[in-house]
Amino acid sequence: MKLTQIRNTLLLLAVLAISACATNLPNGPVYDPWENVNRKVFKFNDKVDKAILAPVARGYKAVLPDPVENGVGNFFSNLNDINVIVNDILQGKVKQAGSDIGRFLVNSTLGVFGIFDVGTRVGLPKHVENFGQTLGVWGIGEGPYIVLPLLGPNNMRSSVGFVTESATTYVPPYLTDDRGVLLGTQTLELISTRARLLGASSVLDGALDPYLLLRDYWVQQHRQATLDTSERIILNSANKSDSGDELDELDELDELDELDRLDELDRQDELNKTSTETQ
Repeated sequence: MKLTQIRNTLLLLAVLAISACATNLPNGPVYDPWENVNRKVFKFNDKVDKAILAPVARGYKAVLPDPVENGVGNFFSNLNDINVIVNDILQGKVKQAGSDIGRFLVNSTLGVFGIFDVGTRVGLPKHVENFGQTLGVWGIGEGPYIVLPLLGPNNMRSSVGFVTESATTYVPPYLTDDRGVLLGTQTLELISTRARLLGASSVLDGALDPYLLLRDYWVQQHRQATLDTSERIILNSANKSDSGDELDELDELDELDELDRLDELDRQDELNKTSTETQ
């Protein structure tokens, strides 16, 4: 890890320690003291997404056949398994670490560098662990909710985790130090991830308050992942009656971090687009 990354991590840890009093019970309300600023950043991110990321992602899906698109996603998912394994160990999940090590080895060899997800087929499922969750397991409070420019929903704890993992989360620099290659592969992963999230856009666009919907859903998923539970966490929020049905819709789309499989919604989007073009 570079010196600047260590410095930034220590700085964020100091801020997190100061704000750690906002630990929140699992069903407690979202601690959002910076809501006014967060809403402005949310609007900025939304404009960038609609102007650049979403159109590029649609073009990406239109050009690439599904097997190729899935292969690209699998490749980056396999690289991410390295971080998952490290966090398995840090959280004391020995059995899961063994499973994830096996998954990484199988996918990296039989799966041709992870392009094919052989691991899932042989009973080694994909797990999602990150350093933000690890800090939560260690008892560190989540701190205030924050929307980061371009990166979206976070809290102070997950932000510390992001900075810590930034050297390996996207495209690992240990594979190459060529800036052009790193930038190109990181851009490809971003587009691949956004393409998988296209189906969620219709839910957010139709929400009464997209900011609250995204915020509550992200916090809900983050807490469930940190507590390692599949049971839905109902946030004790004054806005839950307004957004409850919308949260149910997002629940049906699975985890917001990945929203792994949105094929049905994507196909519907493509059919609607085709119908519009033929009219």
